[in-house]
Amino acid sequence: MTAELDIWLLITAHPDDESMFFIPTLRNLLCLDYKNDSNDSQKPNIHLLCLSNGDYRDVSDGPVRTKELYKACSLIGIDESKSSGASSVVVLDDDRLKDGPNEVWNSDLIANTVLERLQTILSSKQQQSTQQQQQQINVNFITFDQGGVSGHPNHVDVFRGIKHFLDEKCHVVRGDYEKMMARLILKQQADTNGQGGKNNHAEVNLRVLTLQTISNPLHKYFLWIFVELLPIFLIWLVQVLLYTIYLLLGGFLFSKKGHRSIRFSRMNTTSDGKHLRCRLFDPVLVWMAMAAHSSQFVWYRRLSVLFSRYTYLNDLHELAIDPTLLSEEEEDEDALPPVNTIEEDSSSPKFLLSNSQMVALREAVLPIGLHHRPWKRIYSLSRDGDSFVSFEKHITNWNAKFGDSSTLLVVKTTKGEVIGGYADAIATSSPRPGTARSCLFRAEKDDSFTVYDGKQNSLGTFFEGSPHRLKSGGTEGSSKKILLDSTRRIIAFGGGLGMKSGDGFGLCLEDGFARGTTARCEAFCNEPLVEGDGVFNVLDVEVYGFVFGQF
Repeated sequence: MTAELDIWLLITAHPDDESMFFIPTLRNLLCLDYKNDSNDSQKPNIHLLCLSNGDYRDVSDGPVRTKELYKACSLIGIDESKSSGASSVVVLDDDRLKDGPNEVWNSDLIANTVLERLQTILSSKQQQSTQQQQQQINVNFITFDQGGVSGHPNHVDVFRGIKHFLDEKCHVVRGDYEKMMARLILKQQADTNGQGGKNNHAEVNLRVLTLQTISNPLHKYFLWIFVELLPIFLIWLVQVLLYTIYLLLGGFLFSKKGHRSIRFSRMNTTSDGKHLRCRLFDPVLVWMAMAAHSSQFVWYRRLSVLFSRYTYLNDLHELAIDPTLLSEEEEDEDALPPVNTIEEDSSSPKFLLSNSQMVALREAVLPIGLHHRPWKRIYSLSRDGDSFVSFEKHITNWNAKFGDSSTLLVVKTTKGEVIGGYADAIATSSPRPGTARSCLFRAEKDDSFTVYDGKQNSLGTFFEGSPHRLKSGGTEGSSKKILLDSTRRIIAFGGGLGMKSGDGFGLCLEDGFARGTTARCEAFCNEPLVEGDGVFNVLDVEVYGFVFGQF
């Protein structure tokens, strides 16, 4: 089972931005209930990146305002401790990002800075993991919109920098939209371990939420009170009354803590997931957080804390992804994103399949959840030798590192035929049942693939750009087994009903991968994958795994 890791990164321009504008969002995020692998509650992964230290008036203000920010974050509930390997609160002191309304911040610099920070967070989370577990990473940026909330030029520059991040540092690929979240793959790779970038890339779900600017002062400080604040106040008042009744009835006797917060917070999301509304009625907290910025807590900011819409309500809108920003490989409107493969040494042999064949095979065979996972060549006959012991060792090491996963076997015969099988189970010494997604396949001359997935009398041909997929068939997945037999030194897909090795297997490799057999298998409803009597000589073999959360 793939675990999910949600990371929230608030990106601001100055110390005090988080207290003046974003507390309703932060407090609602802190109330989210997250569970770890042991089903224990844990704090959400919330981080703050402040791009300047606020030294507009004097250089000496920078350290002072930085300390004030740490204090305010502590009051809000964001711990700036570095015990997790990466501080949750980071304040930059960069001469290229100086605080000031006349300063112009470079968008590319902001994008690179955010990218570096994101990679640091992801790396620390990877190091924290005690188990090599497959993870789906969801990263959420929160920042200003194009109006900058208050109109400050530095705020607007932050928005432009984040927009530039989406446009230039990532590329959009088709795929996983179940969570209303565009799937983005970082182009740049971090080299944090001195390994020259090997396996140093991450695939994440990334979305950007921007805080809506209210430019009309009347609506920002006055009219909204009647439209928005009164309902919030009434809900809060009802909550206080109910809690008071609870106490009068003796509820405090059964409460472990003896008291309960009467603050009100609520987060609502639209049905399409593109808009979030965060409500908070806790003016005391906002006042205390803003007062922590004592050097900035002048009279007009005190009034702002009491009457500003941003003290009680945040409207966040997901920044739309420009559909024209498909990856460069997708210039053709019908083209599909290429398959990402983990880099190998320059001395390693080329892959059996061209990238166009990999794309066609991915679309034909793999479940949608694997479509944007990088491929890792676990074993290659031409690279690792024809030793069955070596093959078994590579598979065992992969299983130990990533646990239950999927197996994609590709075989090239001496006649140039390309055949193989996919099972959403790992090859082991005991037959492992696959589900209805398991299948056998054969490459055709036009780089399309014929797929046998167990649906009687239903074969499908797939090629790069094909919009169709076979629906899995009517036989039970338990018969679609994959077997790695050390005694007979075979790897096989299917039933294996006959007396001698290979009979009844949809696909079987044996004799140290020197030869193989293919026969009709009831589980896959396949014809022999090669011409003739189903016996073939092997030229090369490759086994692929799919990388989750690898950096």
